[in-house]
Amino acid sequence: MHNKIAVVFFVAAICIAAGAAQPANGQARFLGPVISSIAPQAPPRRAAAQLVTITGVNFHEGLSLTVVEPDGRKLKYAGTAIQTRRDTSFTVSIVLAAQGAYTLIVTNPDGAASDPFVLKAQPSTSSGAAAVAPKIERVAPEQVTKDPQPQVLAVTGDHFVAGLSVYLTDPIGTVYLINGTAVGSVTTTSLTVSVTIEMTGDYILTVTNPSGQSSNTVTIKAVMKTR
Repeated sequence: MHNKIAVVFFVAAICIAAGAAQPANGQARFLGPVISSIAPQAPPRRAAAQLVTITGVNFHEGLSLTVVEPDGRKLKYAGTAIQTRRDTSFTVSIVLAAQGAYTLIVTNPDGAASDPFVLKAQPSTSSGAAAVAPKIERVAPEQVTKDPQPQVLAVTGDHFVAGLSVYLTDPIGTVYLINGTAVGSVTTTSLTVSVTIEMTGDYILTVTNPSGQSSNTVTIKAVMKTR
């Protein structure tokens, strides 16, 4: 009897150590995705999205990938952004615009999350003079309305470069990356960007050039549309 109890405790200890859930219908389910590697191992710094392959285990259908940038901003990739998913790998196009350490976290639909996986974006191979950070002087309109339809903002400042990206942080802290055709009419001192304002409160806007240099932040107030 004592031997049986010892075996039960031994098996239970193995399951806990491996991160297994309580058995359901006699079958233990192991929790938590695990990131083991990323390819390429040292991706270059680039303002445009680049395809990377993430390998590991326990990658479930419907997972999401959170990328924490060197300055602490978070970007979430989910849905159609996650491609060719298998239990042990998936591909995703991510933006690594700034040089430094990025943290990747995979979260399954049941809420189980991987341990943080850190990678470093390498310097771009382009040569030339040192990049100058963009500067935002004004965003018009300064007050926008909550509306499910896209709205165009006019940003004026200096040192804007074609191919730049716009980051918009909503009132609850979610960061949206806006680039490509949503950014138009870029000159050295101005640009336009199409955004969707889905809640009221303060939004924060920043601009990042292809070199990885980021601007100051500007706050935009969103209010309810008046009838």
